[in-house]
Amino acid sequence: MVNTIGLLDLWIFYALAYAIAFPLQLWANKKRGAPFDDPEFLYGTRGIFPLAIVWLLSGLVISLFVPLRFGALFYIGLAPFIFGLVVVGLTFRSFALNPGLATSGIHRHSRNPGYVGWAIVFIGLGLMGWSRSPWSIAFAAYVVLTFAYFHWTVLLEEKFLVGKYGDSYREYIAHSRRYFGRR
Repeated sequence: MVNTIGLLDLWIFYALAYAIAFPLQLWANKKRGAPFDDPEFLYGTRGIFPLAIVWLLSGLVISLFVPLRFGALFYIGLAPFIFGLVVVGLTFRSFALNPGLATSGIHRHSRNPGYVGWAIVFIGLGLMGWSRSPWSIAFAAYVVLTFAYFHWTVLLEEKFLVGKYGDSYREYIAHSRRYFGRR
């Protein structure tokens, strides 16, 4: 049976996550006075920005065909989906309150809380849409590949930040974990 796009497919939650995060990002950038995503990194590092757009749209396309079944896994997945969005929101708040290198707030517990938050969101989405349908399996593969993509981006970003902030960032690395926890 061929899936059709419907209002009760995973895309609605995929789009909702970005519809919540995007205004928060705009708010953080406005409060900060500059984008927290360094334009030099976004547009000058190995095609990060175009790849991010392609990645985001790929997830949206796959999620268009993932049917939602409002059973136990949907509700189990809803918890990490919401928790991940809270982590993303706290990340934007931390960026908004730190005009330079963000090391306070949620950044005390993770050098990359935004990636952690989005990974949790994607775990939630994967659970919310899980079934044995080919599209659900494709979305699960997308989630796993997203973790690899995030890690690759984090490694590039951390190298960039060492170059930008030097010893300040090296000291931050010495006192914080890449993903979560304190040293």
